[in-house]
Amino acid sequence: MSQISESIWKQDEKGDWKLYFNNESNISSIISNKEENNSKNDNKINITTDTNLVIGKLVMTPKGIGRLIKTIEEISYVRFSQDMEEHKFPVNDISNSFNCYVINLKKSLNKQIIRLKLNSEGNVKDICEELIKINVINENSKNFNLIFNKKVLKEENTFEQINLLNNSKIILIQDNYVEYKIYRFTGVKKYGFLSPKDGICFSPSENIKLTGVGLHYSHQNKKINGFIQIVDGSSFTDKVLYEQSVEIPARPSNTHIIYKISFPKHIICYKNSDYTIIFLTTSAADMFSGIGGKSTIEGEKGIIFTFKNVNGNIGESNYSFGNFPEIYYYLY
Repeated sequence: MSQISESIWKQDEKGDWKLYFNNESNISSIISNKEENNSKNDNKINITTDTNLVIGKLVMTPKGIGRLIKTIEEISYVRFSQDMEEHKFPVNDISNSFNCYVINLKKSLNKQIIRLKLNSEGNVKDICEELIKINVINENSKNFNLIFNKKVLKEENTFEQINLLNNSKIILIQDNYVEYKIYRFTGVKKYGFLSPKDGICFSPSENIKLTGVGLHYSHQNKKINGFIQIVDGSSFTDKVLYEQSVEIPARPSNTHIIYKISFPKHIICYKNSDYTIIFLTTSAADMFSGIGGKSTIEGEKGIIFTFKNVNGNIGESNYSFGNFPEIYYYLY
């Protein structure tokens, strides 16, 4: 199977995005053009002469981004952050905008390079918005990192703060969704009666997408039918965000005590907010029950879950005992 050519996203003269492929699989030849040579020559700006320079605004210079103080006889005076000295540049060597390359590293053999034209007064969020426009990243996804000078960038970082230069290169690394889980208990025993209505309240320390929940099997090997509800709050009477019918089969073996229920629709749970998982059923059965739970548990990737008893719960579950042994989630 032939290797897919490396590619670069660029804007044409009309500002429309177009994808170009390098048939020789030598992406350096795309970058090593006049703009790349300029970056090696004191980062000289070779963007079309900018006639809309405004005193007091941030501009890109061969030295980086600074604030334009004044212009006298085709010479611009620019002051950089934490530097009181005024630096002189020919007016044609400064601009309100600049070029930046985003290198999209993929697990496949091909890689993508995206050339962006950015405003000197912008921030990293502007890069994200440009990448969303051309479907390089998903608008609702948080599973990616932009890396510059070995540091992960935050959306609120300004270009001035991170010392971007003209023709700087930023690495884009995207992660596949990885489902994580927490287990609430330290042990289990054959004790507990399945209540018609049972629930547990939790609060995550960071935003997550709730993808499923584990429920205990009946140790009598009975099939159980019911409904799972996700409620926005800590009470049975709060707003229902999601509902799904559930059938827990008879236990398949002596070693299986937890049945995983996956949600086709993932529920966004915001940090430090209460959510309640409720199980409603008309089935009667004796259940396995978890024991030795704690009110706070650290899940994978450092997410802290705080568990609380549900207001008005008639079931046996609470933060230290009962059902809902596992919770499944994505980072959001």
